[in-house]
Amino acid sequence: MSAPATLQREMQGSPRSSARLTSSGLTSFIGPSAPHLAIFTAFLLLLLYGYEIFNFSLSIDEEVFTHQGTLWASIGQGRWGIGILSRLFPPMGYLPMLSTALFCAGLGVSGCILARVLFRSHSAQWAFAGFFVSSPLWPHLAEFNVLSWGVGLGCVMLVLCLLLTLAEHRLGHILAVGLLAFAIGIYQNLFVWFPLFLCIRYLSVQLGLAPAAPTDQHWRLPWLRGGVIALGGMLGYSATESLLLKMFAMRLAYVQDFIRLSEFKMSPALAISHTLHRSWDLIGGGDPIYLGYGRALTLLPLLGFLIVIGHLLWGGSLTKSQRLMAGASLGAALAFALSPIVVAAGGIPARVFITWVPLSAFLAGITLSYKSLFEKPLLGLMAVALFISIWVSVSLFYSDHVARQRDEILTARIIARVDQVAPVSPPHRIPFVVVAPAPASQIEQVHKVEVFGTSFFEHGNGDPYRIAAYLRVLGIDTLEPTTMAALAEQHAIVEDMPVWPAPGSVAIVNGILVIKLGPLPKS
Repeated sequence: MSAPATLQREMQGSPRSSARLTSSGLTSFIGPSAPHLAIFTAFLLLLLYGYEIFNFSLSIDEEVFTHQGTLWASIGQGRWGIGILSRLFPPMGYLPMLSTALFCAGLGVSGCILARVLFRSHSAQWAFAGFFVSSPLWPHLAEFNVLSWGVGLGCVMLVLCLLLTLAEHRLGHILAVGLLAFAIGIYQNLFVWFPLFLCIRYLSVQLGLAPAAPTDQHWRLPWLRGGVIALGGMLGYSATESLLLKMFAMRLAYVQDFIRLSEFKMSPALAISHTLHRSWDLIGGGDPIYLGYGRALTLLPLLGFLIVIGHLLWGGSLTKSQRLMAGASLGAALAFALSPIVVAAGGIPARVFITWVPLSAFLAGITLSYKSLFEKPLLGLMAVALFISIWVSVSLFYSDHVARQRDEILTARIIARVDQVAPVSPPHRIPFVVVAPAPASQIEQVHKVEVFGTSFFEHGNGDPYRIAAYLRVLGIDTLEPTTMAALAEQHAIVEDMPVWPAPGSVAIVNGILVIKLGPLPKS
C-alpha cells in the first residue's frame, strides 16, 4: 500500500479515535453555539419575566404554604424533591426576584444546551431556544414561587440526564438515574421529558440537523440504555416517595385528581371527545392561555411538522428502515408530549402540559433549519411569535398584580365591617364563613386565565380556609374558618342577608361571622 494511502487512512481514523476518547464527556454531544445565543436567551427571559421578577405578587396557593410545611405538603403531593430543596435552601417562595430568577436561569441554560445538542444551524438554535423559554405554558408554573425555582433546576437535571445517557460511561448512567428520580420528585411531568428528548435527538440525527457527522458511532440512539435509565429513575422516585409516606404516616393526594383513565371505560365517547378537544386547543393555539393569539405561536411548529412528514415520505437521503424508525420516533414524541392530556382525559390545567414545550420548540427549529429562500419571512414570523409570547406573559403577571391589589382593598373594607359587628375583645378567634365568590367586574386589561387574575375570595368558591391563610399573610389572625354546615339551621337567615357591599352583608349569625359576598348557591 502506498504511503499516501496509508497516511490518508490514518488521518481518517483519527477523529474516530478522538471521539472514543471523549465519548464519556458531556460536551462531546454539544455543538458550537450560535452567535450570542446565551445573550439572546437571557434578554428574552428578562422581557418575559422581568415584570414578575421586580413586581412580586402573592399567587394562588402560595398563601397556604409555609417554609416549615413545604416538605410535608410536597411529600403528600408526590413532590419530595422540591421539599428537600426547600430544606436545603433558605426560604424563597415569598420573596421577589430570587425564585423567578432561578427559574429563568434553569430554563435558559436548558434551552441553550438543548439547542446546541439538537441543531448545528444558528437560526435553528435561536428558534429552539426562543420557543423553548417563551412558551405561554411556562408562566402558569413561574407564578408559583414555591415551586418554580425547583422546576428550573429540574429542567437542567433532565438535560444532564440526556447527556449522561448518550455518553458511554457506566457511572454516568447511574448518575442519570439519580438525577431523573430527583427531577420527577420536583415535578412529576418532567419524567416525560426524558424519553421525549431521546426521540427528538434521534430525529435530529436522522434528518442531518444535529452537530456531528452521521457516520459517528455515538449518533446511534441508546434505546435500551435509555429505557433502563427511565425505568430506574421512575423506580427510584416511587421507592423514595413510598418510603417517605410510610415514615411520616401520610397518604398521596392531589396527583390522583389528574389520573382519570377510568373515564375512558365509563364514558369512552365523552372522554375521547374531551381529550381530542383539549389537545387541539392547546396544540393549535385555541386555548384561553394564549389570550386569543395562539395561532401565530403555532405556525412555525406546524411548518416544522410538515417538513418532517415530507422528509419521511419523500426524503431521498433516508433509507426505508431509517424512515420507519424516524416516523416511529416522531409518533412516540407526539405520544409522550400528549400523554398528560390522555391520562387526565383532557381535564388538566395548562401548567401540566409543559411536556409539549420541547417538541414544539424542536419543530420550530426544524423550520428555521430549512429556511433556504424564505429566511427573512421565517425570521419575521419568529419575531412576531416571540413578541406575542412576551405580551401574553406580561399581561398575565400584570393581571395577577391587579387582582392582589383589589384583594387588599376588599380585605380592608371587609375588616372595617367586621370591627363594627364583632365583639370588642373576643375571648378567642371568631369563626367565619364566606358565602359565594366576590363579585369581580371584568376589567379590559385584566385577564382571568387558569388562576391568573383570580381573587383569593373567589378561588375555590370562597373557601374560608384559603381566605383565612391569606388574611394571616396580611397580619390578620383573629378569624377562624368554618363551613356552612355549622349554619344549617340558620340557612334562611343567611339567605335573607343582603349581598356585599350592602349594609348587613357582614353579620354575626349564631356566633359565626358571615361574610356574604354573593348569593347563596342553590343546593
